[in-house]
Amino acid sequence: MAADRHTCARHPRTPRRGFVLIELLVAMGVIGILATLLLGVVMRARHHARDARCKGNLNHLWKAVSFYANDHRDFLFVNHFPALRISNVMWKEQRPTGYGLLFPNYLGDKHSYYCPDDPARDPEWQEFGWDAHWGTPEGEVQCSYGWRGRQSFVSDPAVGLSLATIDTHRQKLIGCDYNESFTAPVRIHHDDHMNVLRCNGSVEQVGLTPSFGPADTDFVDAINALDK
Repeated sequence: MAADRHTCARHPRTPRRGFVLIELLVAMGVIGILATLLLGVVMRARHHARDARCKGNLNHLWKAVSFYANDHRDFLFVNHFPALRISNVMWKEQRPTGYGLLFPNYLGDKHSYYCPDDPARDPEWQEFGWDAHWGTPEGEVQCSYGWRGRQSFVSDPAVGLSLATIDTHRQKLIGCDYNESFTAPVRIHHDDHMNVLRCNGSVEQVGLTPSFGPADTDFVDAINALDK
């Protein structure tokens, strides 16, 4: 009887239940959707960061161009001799040309001459890269940005391009992403726009991706479109 008095009533245990297959699949699907959304956000953030760096490079180039002009009686450099319509070549025929004249005294960071979204060009680019070709007798170095030079600003080839001349063409293109859609790999920096440097030193984003070549008319069409 005593044992009966101290005997507690036993309650049936609630059986444990694990995840069933459908719940696991739903959870995995939700995790997959969240991961996809997060990856998209990260990729867009990285894209905007690279684009901002590209615009920053053009801004640094313009400041260096201005310092160069101040040290050369207001006159700027050209690209090649005679000057081309627009060129991204920095070193050729055993001497610097175009933006190459800024290095190292006016812009010493070589990475500032390369867009982070450029699919081919960088300092280590084998064909026309800085590390293998700068300063060599036969080498050629190309950067990511084109320099307008003198054509369409100065009619007389014997007259240099000055900041005073540029002041009369404030909306004209002076530098930009150098796109070459005819190469392999295709060298278009940004899928839906081009970053350009205007004659007043402003950096703009233009909703065009024109190509500078392979025909001469492509150069003309690209510059005409970007000058607007």
